[in-house]
Amino acid sequence: MSPPPVRRLGAPLAASGLVAILVLTLLPAPQQAAFTALTPLLCLVCGDHGGSDVLLNLLLFAPMAAGLRLSGWSWRRVVLTSATLSFSVELLQYFVVPGRDASLSDLLTNSTGSAAAAALAPHLGRLLAPGPALARRFFLGSIALWLAVLCSSAIVMMPWTPSGRPRNDCTRSPGKADRFSGTVRSVVLNGTALPCDAEVPRSLPLMAAVKRGDVELEVATLSGSATGGRAVIHTLRVPRAALLVLAQQGRSAVFSAPTRGLRLRLYSPILRLPKAFPPRPGVPVRLEAGIQDRQMWLSSSHAGERRTARLALSPSHGWSAILPWGMELGHRLRLFTALWIGGLLFPAAYWAGFVRQPVRAWGGIAASLVAGLGVLPFLTGYAPAHWSEWLGGGLGVALGAPLHRYAAYLQSRCGSPSTGAYSSS
Repeated sequence: MSPPPVRRLGAPLAASGLVAILVLTLLPAPQQAAFTALTPLLCLVCGDHGGSDVLLNLLLFAPMAAGLRLSGWSWRRVVLTSATLSFSVELLQYFVVPGRDASLSDLLTNSTGSAAAAALAPHLGRLLAPGPALARRFFLGSIALWLAVLCSSAIVMMPWTPSGRPRNDCTRSPGKADRFSGTVRSVVLNGTALPCDAEVPRSLPLMAAVKRGDVELEVATLSGSATGGRAVIHTLRVPRAALLVLAQQGRSAVFSAPTRGLRLRLYSPILRLPKAFPPRPGVPVRLEAGIQDRQMWLSSSHAGERRTARLALSPSHGWSAILPWGMELGHRLRLFTALWIGGLLFPAAYWAGFVRQPVRAWGGIAASLVAGLGVLPFLTGYAPAHWSEWLGGGLGVALGAPLHRYAAYLQSRCGSPSTGAYSSS
């Protein structure tokens, strides 16, 4: 008899996981070389966004490790291979590949993620085709995870400002290769003019407004040339983090405001405004940005033309806090958020088909959807969920629901992988 379908996934899963590791870790990024040179080699949570890096590194080696384990490798062999590969990648990043930061944190988190994936891989058959009792536990766990992720995201997206004497920097950002080639003429924050490249005057009302998420920033500039990467125009910093960032990227403007995610070293929301700068340099450009009542805005005025981008923050935007590219919340926001919501609800819909009383499970899914997208934003002061988030959740449920029949069919024809076929030594 042919091997079970789950075990046949091993080789392609390991191969695709290895390719992903090499592509994501060894492609040169010379524009980041000055910045990554500042990363300490022995750090455990590195840089302003180290929390995001830790979460992603725990997942990076998991597909390859799971694939090797399903192919019949022992747990110990998988872990040693993954650790060796991670160590080799860190050496290449440190000595050869420009713009890639090597650290002890990467080695430890990659190895930990591999060990966990290798330990769980032999149970993949039970995960895909569980009995009714186990399916009920999986179903309840997936619902709890869905609500926990949204509640955590609601907290992460709330305004927050770390303590410390703030400093106002214009066109300066240590470690960044790109530089704003225009001129900053004035900076006004909440009605107070700020001197460039100097400590902010002690003003309790000014910083109190920033801490509660009430920000109005006005920056008058003379435009420069289009940039290849992100060139900082204005930054309000404290010793541990950047609070407000206004920058040019190509001809676009980007704006970031502080949230509680900074405490966990995650990314803050970044709003993008396309065509904020004219094609030629030397043109007066007035930039206005702010955040109030958990809504961000960014506008640009030049030559009698005004452009504006607005964004209502949502607990559904939690995915943006962990992406490693500092992704701007622009025209792709609705699509990625819908995919995120659908992906979170997909497992619950899948496992609902295996429980003894599917009708009650469907009621639980509907109730959790209303709780996450309707009740939670209302209780935490966010705007109502966009219709695309409801659509994404519905599509995730619709895709997950029928798949349990296919898994049950494969189990009846081929059986589940035997956990006894895998050795732990």
